[in-house]
Amino acid sequence: MDGLSAEELKERVAVVKRFRELLIAQRERFQSYLDTLEKQTDLIETGSAEDILQQVELEEKMVSDIFSIQKVIEPLESRYHSQSLPTDIAVYADSGAPDIPEIQIALERLREEAGGRAKQNRDLLERRMNALREELRIVRSNPYYKRKPSFSGADEASFLDMKG
Repeated sequence: MDGLSAEELKERVAVVKRFRELLIAQRERFQSYLDTLEKQTDLIETGSAEDILQQVELEEKMVSDIFSIQKVIEPLESRYHSQSLPTDIAVYADSGAPDIPEIQIALERLREEAGGRAKQNRDLLERRMNALREELRIVRSNPYYKRKPSFSGADEASFLDMKG
C-alpha cells in the first residue's frame, strides 16, 4: 500500500472523514443562509423595520457561523490536499473521499449564489431606506407638521377653555 503504515493510513482516513463532514455542514449552513436571505427579501419589500432588523441580526449570526466553520475547514483542506493519496482509492471508499470534489463544487455554487443574493438584498434595502428617507423629508417639509419654535421653551397648552 505505497509504504504507508496502518497508523498513517488511519490518520489520513480520519482527516478525510472530518473534512467531508465539515464540508457537508458548511453546505447545509449556506443553504439555510440562502433561505434566510429569501425571507429577508420578502421582509424588505413588505415588512416592518423591526422585522427587518431581526432578520439582519439573524443573517449576521449566520455569516459569523459560516466564517467560524471556514476557519476549521481551511487547515483540513490544505492537509487533505497535501497528503499523497494512495493509488488504491478503495481504501478511502469508506471515508467518502470520492465525493469530496462534488461537495466542494456544490459548496462553491452555494457560496456564489449567497453572495449574489446578499448583494441584491443590500441594494433592495438601500432603495427601501432611500424611499423612507424621502417620505420623512416630505412629511417634515409639510407646513402643517407640528413643530415647536426653537426659541420657545414653554410647553403648549393641552386644554382649551370654552366658557371664556
